[in-house]
Amino acid sequence: MRPPGFAHPVDREEGTSPDDQPAKSYATRAQLTAPSPADASQWRDINERLRLHYMRNHLLVTNRGPRQEGYTYCTRCGRIEPTAVPTATVATAHRKPYPDERDPNCPGGAATKGIVLGTDFITDVLLISIRVIPPLRLSAGFLATDVALRTISEAITKAACAALGLDAQELQAEYRPALTQAGREGMEAEIYIYDTLPGGAGFVRRVAELGLDVFEEALRILECCPENCDRSCYRCLRSYKNKFEHDLLDRHLGASLLRFILYGTYPALDPRRLAASTKLLCEDLCRQNLEGIRFELEHSLALPGFGTVTAPIYVKRDGGAEFIIGLHGPLTPDDPSDDTLREVKEFCPSIPVILCDEMAVRRNLPATTKRVISQIG
Repeated sequence: MRPPGFAHPVDREEGTSPDDQPAKSYATRAQLTAPSPADASQWRDINERLRLHYMRNHLLVTNRGPRQEGYTYCTRCGRIEPTAVPTATVATAHRKPYPDERDPNCPGGAATKGIVLGTDFITDVLLISIRVIPPLRLSAGFLATDVALRTISEAITKAACAALGLDAQELQAEYRPALTQAGREGMEAEIYIYDTLPGGAGFVRRVAELGLDVFEEALRILECCPENCDRSCYRCLRSYKNKFEHDLLDRHLGASLLRFILYGTYPALDPRRLAASTKLLCEDLCRQNLEGIRFELEHSLALPGFGTVTAPIYVKRDGGAEFIIGLHGPLTPDDPSDDTLREVKEFCPSIPVILCDEMAVRRNLPATTKRVISQIG
């Protein structure tokens, strides 16, 4: 529904004191509801994995209120208040929000909850289609997908603003699963860059004209942080405008995906980071003091048909059972980061290979350790 307008309730004083603590709520990033162009001729191919499409379309911004509980709206008088506020009275009898000398009170009883505030605006949009192949997967709703696409979105907008000499607020980027069969299967995702000025200013059209240069500069931003940070910092990706997404920025993961998109390179993680995560998991397993189970880091063992193999984490039980524990990239589930380990997993059934998500090790180490212990019995 589209109300004729918004006004402050007539029965309430304006909150102007610095001691006032209004309920906080934040608007979402702009969402693109337009479908992906089905006609291949409308796309500009950069390579077989990357293509661009420029358009002018509507974007939608919403606000779900404090604690994401929406707003309660009285369909009799039009009064609306955050659902999460304990003092809300819209659901019962209340004062009308506008002056009414005949009857200032509304009987209530006609309220609806969960209303979301929103507005839409038309602007210039650059749609970027990203296509991947197995073992890579960009499944919607997975943390690794959100982290990789959010990181690349921020890097591209930073590179574009620098190339065009724009303020960082002039361009924004968001992502979504591609509205195609490949998108439903996790094989295609879309990033869209848009002008924040309603009506558009033509900036994203110029970004499209820059083509591959913007993406190569974005990769340089991700790979060459002046502080050599672990995930992100204010020298590479972080800024005030993305303050709510700092936890979703990981330049190493973003760089591995962007490097694959540009050059087809397998999305391997930085060896030093992989070694640090492996050591972190091994130390946590050793701290459990499991009776009859021994853990060793970087253990060499001879396997028939494979020669000497280095196990990232070697496990041996008193009964003689052996296991190898390794890590896989967040975007390549169940695929070892090491070629030799991949062959052992596939062709050597005598020693099971247990794989753990590198991101899970860093973000939820206790759960990862618990899962490994259950698998080795």
